Amino acid sequence: MKSARKIGLFGFGTVGKGFYENLKKHPHLPVSIEKVCVKRLDLPRIGHELYFTDNPNELLSDPELDIIIELIDDAEAAKSYVEQALLAGKDVISANKKMIGESLQDVDNWHQSFGSHFLYEAAVGGGIPIVHSVDGFFRDQEVKEIRGILNGSSNYILTQMQRNNWAFEKALSEAQAKGFAERNPVLDVSGIDASYKLSILAYHAFGEISSIKSFEIESIEGVTKEVIKRAKAKGRKVKLVATLKKTGHEIVCSVKPENISPNDELYSVDFENNAVSVETLISGRHVFVGKGAGALPTGSAVLEDLKRLLDGYSYQVSKRVNTVA
Repeated sequence: MKSARKIGLFGFGTVGKGFYENLKKHPHLPVSIEKVCVKRLDLPRIGHELYFTDNPNELLSDPELDIIIELIDDAEAAKSYVEQALLAGKDVISANKKMIGESLQDVDNWHQSFGSHFLYEAAVGGGIPIVHSVDGFFRDQEVKEIRGILNGSSNYILTQMQRNNWAFEKALSEAQAKGFAERNPVLDVSGIDASYKLSILAYHAFGEISSIKSFEIESIEGVTKEVIKRAKAKGRKVKLVATLKKTGHEIVCSVKPENISPNDELYSVDFENNAVSVETLISGRHVFVGKGAGALPTGSAVLEDLKRLLDGYSYQVSKRVNTVA
């Protein structure tokens, strides 16, 4: 019988607590959370049986910890922790789309250089297993287009504006109160958050590293009650849609509000839900729908990565990686 693997967990906020709660429901898994690194030790917390520290080196330098799970919101610190852990031969799971999306060249180097595993399903699409699907099931197919709703916070805001005639500010405040939007919502509402996720999907779908500087990105802050009203008059909804296409040798990426019709597969995807449509040359169009924000859905994606890691799974980014400026 294999001995239990020991986890060092960075972060115990919304996603960290969601992962912890999900893990408690799977006592059969041969793992244990040994140490948790947080910014502040003085905050009241669940998980009283856990050992908390504010010293990252207690996790990174501990040879007994063979899995590091990074669930913090500081992209710069996250990158440092992930790289140090991989250098030390530890397997790593992350949910930090900003860090991964901004560092895909480094991420590719990590995949190529280290024998340990680095998984990040929770960084894209919340509870939707889209990275695993694109990297696995669709790996040997020619992907024509990926299109979807990749930010649950923005989708929740636009849904409330659509259904209840709320102003943008009221809908944003409600999303923050429910934990769907960050206290600083700039990345969510600007489209940047979805752009990071789209760049990660481009990496796995096409083996190409695209700079978000080349993306067409438009914020939902310009979506007023009047814009919503005009869309409703035409029987349409406004959604923040992320689109990824490859035409010849060119990859085109955009994240912008679109007026979509009832026959669009994204039309009925409301509130904090995400949806991703993958169209391939061989098997046609596939649509994935699921929770894109919240503690338990995102925490469940971290847990699924953990299960795959325990089975020895690693990403198969086998296409030659090219950097696209």
